[in-house]
Amino acid sequence: MSRSLRFILTFLLFTSNAFCQTLDIAITRGTDLDFTFNSIRHYTNGIIMPNATEFRIDSSAEWDLYVGTQTNVAGQWDLVTAYSSAGTSTVPVSILEIRAISPGGTSQQNSFFALQDISTPVFLIGSGADDPSTASGVGTNAPGDSGNDPFTHRFRIDYRLTPGVNYQPGIYALTVVFTLAEDL
Repeated sequence: MSRSLRFILTFLLFTSNAFCQTLDIAITRGTDLDFTFNSIRHYTNGIIMPNATEFRIDSSAEWDLYVGTQTNVAGQWDLVTAYSSAGTSTVPVSILEIRAISPGGTSQQNSFFALQDISTPVFLIGSGADDPSTASGVGTNAPGDSGNDPFTHRFRIDYRLTPGVNYQPGIYALTVVFTLAEDL
């Protein structure tokens, strides 16, 4: 009998409008993702979903882009349904990793990194401080739109989920939150 561990991933995308500036993040693909683990190989090696999510950014101001997870208990996946009592149901969000890629290589995180709770987000563009305007290259945060600036204002997200075999079989969920904010 095979055990199946299933993860459900949903997305919330936030935008901010301040001081008559426009900031818009529009998802173009991949809002709800399911990872189904039905072999030991999947549990130990993980599953990679390349180019699972795509979004574009339009902004009339300098901007920051960051990502984190949102769950009922900070830093832990939400258990929706348990299939067994074996294993622990305390699953850290860090078993989910992402890689953010733009055609121009502008993301500050160009390899897989473990997600954290949104209270300690990982910045893909910019930082928590007021950053200098960067018009090209890594960290580009200049005003622009995805139509005129497709190399700097479009992103593809790859996901890698590697749970191992120590967790309770069941359905788990979390929300990945991408936040676009004016660079203040």
